[in-house]
Amino acid sequence: MIYRTMSIPLRRAALVGHPVLVQGPRGGGKTTLLRNAFPAHAYISLEDPAARAMARRDARAFWGRLRAPTIVDDIHRVPSLIEELEGPRPLILASSLRLRTPFETFELHSPTRAELEGRAPLPLEMLGRFEPVRAEARRQTGVAWTAGRTWLDRDVRALVNVHDLDRFEEFVELAKSRSGEVLDQQALAKECGVSHRTVVRWLEVLETCFQVLRLPASDLDFGRRLTRSPKLHFAESASLESQAVWEIYRNARHSGMVPELSYWRDSNGLEIPLVIQTETAPVMPAGISEEPNPGDVARLRRWMELAGVRQGAFIAARGGQLPRKGVLSYSVGEL
Repeated sequence: MIYRTMSIPLRRAALVGHPVLVQGPRGGGKTTLLRNAFPAHAYISLEDPAARAMARRDARAFWGRLRAPTIVDDIHRVPSLIEELEGPRPLILASSLRLRTPFETFELHSPTRAELEGRAPLPLEMLGRFEPVRAEARRQTGVAWTAGRTWLDRDVRALVNVHDLDRFEEFVELAKSRSGEVLDQQALAKECGVSHRTVVRWLEVLETCFQVLRLPASDLDFGRRLTRSPKLHFAESASLESQAVWEIYRNARHSGMVPELSYWRDSNGLEIPLVIQTETAPVMPAGISEEPNPGDVARLRRWMELAGVRQGAFIAARGGQLPRKGVLSYSVGEL
């Protein structure tokens, strides 16, 4: 059994007595978390045809039958139910597709490295400010986790026309090969042989299924001309940059936070792959490279001078040592 970091903030939110939504990719562990964290709650899944038919036939009657605290799983199967939900109710809703609701919302993804190792994740505000716990000192839970392609086989079919499924899969593989790069929708459309409008729609599908993260360009310009297009990061990617960004993002979301992450690139090619902003600490720049060299560190320090900050972080494949002077080194496995 893997302990999920979200358990504590989720239980705290549920105590208020208002509906709470837990959403995230299929296979991320939502049902397991909810049934273990709330064993006294009744459980209904809208994957069940009878429950789904009742919900579609009369939403108000469906909610009226639920008197006790209840988990309603797969709410994305009947999203219109949310429109009929009124007043404080001790309900926990779960969805494998991204939904917009007025409720407090959590995101649960596949386990982070910290969760698989049975340790606390590196808090967002500690990155670049505190030394990491070296990876060799950690234990392993011995639990493997594979989400597989269930999202593609089950969820995408409801979002993409049947005759487009093969081309959509080809698009996913092509886009994944560019994970960690600035998003160029026109180039993707041309290479895939589809319209720009189709690429826009398919990217929205990937976001709805929690497969990609669009990292926006930072608005900290320092009087320079900046790249404004977002970067596209796949949750499952061979790109170290995407792995690092997603690990930091998932750690924060599983802790109940909504992180403010961006990247920075000016017209001269100076780039910071990850810029972290919080309400309680100065902006934190993070360089990301397989094996950082002195030039990588010099560019990071140049940006630190522009931003007027004294601390920065560097994330590499295996951590390692860098010249100190305000820059701390981490591996992805130490996040």
